[in-house]
Amino acid sequence: MNILILDIGTTSMRGILFDHAGNRLAIARRENHLVHMGEVMIEEDPDEFIHHTVGICREITSGFTVDAVAITAQRSSVIPVDSDGEPLLAAIMWQDTRNKDIIAEMARYNDRLLQITGAQASTVFSAGKMTWIRRYQPNIYARTARFLNIPEFVVRKMTGCFVSDDTYASRTGLLNLRTLDWEKELLELYEIDENRLCRRIRPGQVAGYVTNAFAKLSGLTTGIPVIHSGGDQQCAAIGHGVLREGDLSITIGTGGFLCGACETLPEVLPEGMIHNCASIAGTYVREANVLSCGAAYDWCARSLYGMETIDHDLLEAELNHENFVSSCLVVPYFAGKGAPDWDPGARAMFANVNTATRRSELFKGVMEGVFMEIGTAVRRFGGTGNIHTGGGLTLSRALDQLQADVYGRRVYVVKDSEATARGALSVALCGLGLFASVAQAAETIGCQEMEVFEPDAARHAAYVVKQQEMKALYERTRS
Repeated sequence: MNILILDIGTTSMRGILFDHAGNRLAIARRENHLVHMGEVMIEEDPDEFIHHTVGICREITSGFTVDAVAITAQRSSVIPVDSDGEPLLAAIMWQDTRNKDIIAEMARYNDRLLQITGAQASTVFSAGKMTWIRRYQPNIYARTARFLNIPEFVVRKMTGCFVSDDTYASRTGLLNLRTLDWEKELLELYEIDENRLCRRIRPGQVAGYVTNAFAKLSGLTTGIPVIHSGGDQQCAAIGHGVLREGDLSITIGTGGFLCGACETLPEVLPEGMIHNCASIAGTYVREANVLSCGAAYDWCARSLYGMETIDHDLLEAELNHENFVSSCLVVPYFAGKGAPDWDPGARAMFANVNTATRRSELFKGVMEGVFMEIGTAVRRFGGTGNIHTGGGLTLSRALDQLQADVYGRRVYVVKDSEATARGALSVALCGLGLFASVAQAAETIGCQEMEVFEPDAARHAAYVVKQQEMKALYERTRS
């Protein structure tokens, strides 16, 4: 059996074909095109996701048979669609903060929201984006049959079904995390009609079957199953081998996402952490995130080095040149401060910069700030389990060592760049009945090759002090 994994990210979309033993047979990739309108509005043309899906499927099916499709994707973007599944607006992306005034209204309910949904109100979660559409685009709201995120939109085009899974529902801000039902109290609070939300299934279940119309477009076979494998961070954790409490996954792409396994919810959910449904049905994940990681790296490439096309080898050499703790201090909130201490208005700051400061030192300082912010979240997770990390920035050995030094913990870098897809594959193989559990599938076909980075104790001690200085600078400017 050959299974095509569609991995829909923020800046790109990939299709990876695996056989049921986990061997990679083919890969196809397409670039996404975000549209930035000012500082707060970030959109994408929904039709681009369908165009990419069709192109990827055609490229893969030109040489291979596909027996099933499984989807994993970014989780909190919103597309209002009509009864035919046609988009009524551009996709409002997860980074978009046009709803920040609405979220500020909701802040008074944060204690209650945390205990019901697993998280406080945030501009990232989709409920506030739906409320924004209702208030500021009432004609669009009236015509909206469903609010879909990107994987739900793609599933609708492939199967004709409006269906989601629990991992995505837990990122709306509307799901009761304990009962797994839409919470009426929150629907009223966010002014959302329940009939505009999707039917839900467990991750790993079949969402629908490829229609004849989509088969003609894509080259897929009519009637093959399409599976919701769950959100990209949930699948990345599985792909990294984070299957048991205590271990931690860090995916470093456009943003940085931390994810730890959680078998059962505590009676009282603690502040300082987000809880979501996991891609292993019936379990949960603890999460935190940093909004600018790869985005901050790209900013340095463009703005400090004038690169139109990023020269990663040159940037690696620059980082290696700065083989010490940078003297400049960077607060890394290029796109606001992420979970759980949401502050969408926060911005990056540079301090302790003088005429002797080198460009390479500024670059190193930016990346130190990014990983110190992640390190703060790592400490909140607690424990002494393994840290598994992957994503685009982990291709840099200098940054991998920087992570270990900042966290003060051994870091295992997953070499397979498609760890998220392997996690989605493990969920799909279990759902198709080929393995008894997701854990069994992941341990059989998951990422095996890793490189280990040991922390330097002296540098870690310096970063502990520097992180306190970074926090103090942010608090002073915030107040």
